[in-house]
Amino acid sequence: MGSNAHTRWWAEGPVGVIVLDNPPMNVLSDDNRRGIREALAEFRDNDARAVVLTGAGERAFCGGADLKEEEELTTETVGKFLQRGDETFRALRECERPIVAAVNGWAMGGGLVLALWCDVRVGSTRAKLGAVGVKVGLMASNVQLSRLLFEGRARDLLLTGRTVEADEAHRVGLLSSVVPPDRLMDEALGWARDIAARPPDVVAALKRSINTALDPVDVDGCR
Repeated sequence: MGSNAHTRWWAEGPVGVIVLDNPPMNVLSDDNRRGIREALAEFRDNDARAVVLTGAGERAFCGGADLKEEEELTTETVGKFLQRGDETFRALRECERPIVAAVNGWAMGGGLVLALWCDVRVGSTRAKLGAVGVKVGLMASNVQLSRLLFEGRARDLLLTGRTVEADEAHRVGLLSSVVPPDRLMDEALGWARDIAARPPDVVAALKRSINTALDPVDVDGCR
């Protein structure tokens, strides 16, 4: 249905699929951010009822921000850059179509944030998730992890920045299911099709009500 330099998207019946394609680690570039926003807009206009978001290959869902791209930012461009990032995370959160993240490998830093703003996360046995911001002097994932996990577990992951492998991620609630890599897309599409079979107005209302219950979220909280 569409693509840009680092993102591809198409529809499979009632389910839209978005693939981050920025090898080797599918880092989150401006092209990825724009592609996600454009794909979600197209799926809305084409009446998709659920969306699957994943990364190309088996190595990484998203390895975090594109550091080379960020090194080129200036005082004149950084504000707009951060705004585009926040717009992308808000687009995921506010999309009326529930979004299933298929975590096929590393989801680190900004990649973890991306997965956490999806509604459901399923992972392969190779999935590795980490809120690594603290290791490089940044605050990231704190809002999402604090909303999703018990306080003690959220503090553990945020303050240490340690990597969580698939089994532990499933046990603590970061992943809803874990399957072998060759079954991951079938698993994610199965979740999405199950959601798509529900009354879309009710699903959209439920997602809005959950967001409202968990508000407020400020702009910085989207990162």
